[in-house]
Amino acid sequence: MQTPPFQTRWLTRFDLPSKGWQKLLAPRLTETERPFCDAKTAEPLLRFLFGELPKLLKKDSSQETAELAEAFGWACFAFWQCGSAFPSFPENYAASLHKALSQPVDQRDPATLVLVRLLLSSQDQREGRCGFNQLALNKPEIIRESERLIHEGRYEDYLKAQEKYDEYETQLGFSAEFRDDWQSLKTCFADQLRGKKIIHRTLIPERNWERGPGAQFDDAEQSFQAVFDLFCWKYYLWAMEGDRPLLLKASVVFTPLGTQIFIPGYLSFDGRRDLDFKKVASLHRARGITRQGPAFSDGRKELAKMKRKAKAADKEARRRKLTGDARYEYIGAQIEFDDHLDYRRTKKLLE
Repeated sequence: MQTPPFQTRWLTRFDLPSKGWQKLLAPRLTETERPFCDAKTAEPLLRFLFGELPKLLKKDSSQETAELAEAFGWACFAFWQCGSAFPSFPENYAASLHKALSQPVDQRDPATLVLVRLLLSSQDQREGRCGFNQLALNKPEIIRESERLIHEGRYEDYLKAQEKYDEYETQLGFSAEFRDDWQSLKTCFADQLRGKKIIHRTLIPERNWERGPGAQFDDAEQSFQAVFDLFCWKYYLWAMEGDRPLLLKASVVFTPLGTQIFIPGYLSFDGRRDLDFKKVASLHRARGITRQGPAFSDGRKELAKMKRKAKAADKEARRRKLTGDARYEYIGAQIEFDDHLDYRRTKKLLE
């Protein structure tokens, strides 16, 4: 089967029409549609992918440029699907590949070529695989919906025990100690607070690993951040919005490397009742995770073995110059299919 032209192939993957695709880019890159995507960076990259790049490939048919173009397409497809399933920001990876495509071959950065290899070296690339991870997600719309919720601060959509959160928020609102502590900070650090609508605590890194020098008190800014972090720790806050405390919520976040579940320390957590694990599982599986366990693992190993045998038999069939039904019949017989005339099974193994 002949491979479709570059532009046709990538427009199909993006679910865009061959005519009028230009008008659809901006509406589909809005904050509502793709809240984690930088539209100002993304749109020119997509216009290059579908417009200028196919013309460039006709002028330069070298393997290196063709592979660069494929890797660039996948990087664009990454941010088109969502913003949180890939190393941040996928737009930056695409921009780096775009720069290389615009350069003469002898001026391309070797690091860019390593990036191309990482994106394209998987044997299952046609299926959107990338090593053990996924370039083509199973259900990106579920991840984009999660991103919209996070963008709006609506972590409670995964929380069933809303009354526990409400109870603590009410308790915090009536706490004289909290109000006194906050007034102390406002008095001492008036300059640091002036003109700021929301003050955030320092983010906790993955796995809670220590980063940088930690709390510092060498100047007023450092002292304020250190004291404010302790204040947020004392009351389980992620920020202050004016005089309003922004309480930590149980959250479920889709990240490039997995799905994080955060449970605030004040919450007396009951896994069965407090989180909507059906929603959590749906979000986690949106990446495209195969079912696991001994039975499924054995089945995948057997399928991989059959595919290898089928490809070896196909190579021999082509050497014998077999074509059409005769080729598929030969392959089916070699891999010992009970009904080797069922060409559909054979063709599937060769995909």
